[in-house]
Amino acid sequence: MRILFFGDYSNLHACLARELRQRGHEVTVISDGGRYMDTQHDILLDRAPGKIGAVKYLYHVCSLIPTLKDYDVVQLINPHFLSLRPGKIKYFFDILKRNNRSVFLTLAGNDYYFVKSCLEGNIFKFSEFEVGGEPTEFELKTGHAAAWTGSGMKEFCDYIYSNIDGAMSVLPEYDMAARPHLGDRLAFTNIPIDFSYIENSPLDVSGKINLFIGMRGGMEIQKGTAKMLDMCLRLEKEMPDRCSVTCVRNLPLKEYLREMGKGHIVIDQFYSYSPGTNAFQAMAMGRVAATGAQPEFYEYIGEPDSGAIIPMSPLKTDKEWEEYFRSLILDPSPLPAMAAEGNRIVSVHNNVRTVASRFEAHWKNE
Repeated sequence: MRILFFGDYSNLHACLARELRQRGHEVTVISDGGRYMDTQHDILLDRAPGKIGAVKYLYHVCSLIPTLKDYDVVQLINPHFLSLRPGKIKYFFDILKRNNRSVFLTLAGNDYYFVKSCLEGNIFKFSEFEVGGEPTEFELKTGHAAAWTGSGMKEFCDYIYSNIDGAMSVLPEYDMAARPHLGDRLAFTNIPIDFSYIENSPLDVSGKINLFIGMRGGMEIQKGTAKMLDMCLRLEKEMPDRCSVTCVRNLPLKEYLREMGKGHIVIDQFYSYSPGTNAFQAMAMGRVAATGAQPEFYEYIGEPDSGAIIPMSPLKTDKEWEEYFRSLILDPSPLPAMAAEGNRIVSVHNNVRTVASRFEAHWKNE
């Protein structure tokens, strides 16, 4: 098949593209390269800041979209697959729909129905926007949720949902929010991880325990990594002979993974229900992930009894989490077994070969 991946988050589409090319498909990836992540792409489409950047970006889109013809599958990363207002995105979506055999949607990142579900409290107990019915620090500072659910956003999301041929959810929470609106056109695929470029090694806890945090510029409060870094630094100061902290910011992906491999516990998102790409990569390396891992995640993947992940969430107080990590640093003996179980989970459920086959099956309506 001729396949076009339009947009990318956290190397998701680029990872699938590599596997699908090995299967004989002709694949093109259009993305911003993850900016500092420097992820693989065939066509770079990035929007620079400012008015001049906006004009250049729109010109690039206008010259590019009409040339994207005769693909068997166009896979969009999100309803907002372009850095444009919804009305303009809808215009270019219609061209892609008209000029290609099918258009599918990857449910990754925010859209109207996901954010609305976060705010209503019927599906999720917490989110980056609200905890216990109260707005988070991130929401108070940014008003992010209001922007996603504001005027015209529902109508735009409904239009995209109604006109795609199908959709793939890569995390349980995206699936839970969208399934009432997409029904059988939605398939849960999970996030792909390519083991060919990830080095796995046994977890040695005989020395200092290294707490690793990767910070993404501008998202420290949204992801909860800022408060977790503060906790880690307090523990390092308290027990300098037992633990150390590594914090990296905005590294290219290959360099980032090298640094991550030096950690014992990789601390990721605080407000999510499921592990994301960062945590899955850590698990593939044989490291312990501390990230979102609510019971719904384990139920979705059919592993209700697994305890591979330190299940970060605001359901515990900051003091309780600090005490939990203190106890692990003082007695790290459970960590190797957790790391091995995490590696098994990713090998079974996130291997790019498995996830690519799920995408292929949904494209073929199997």
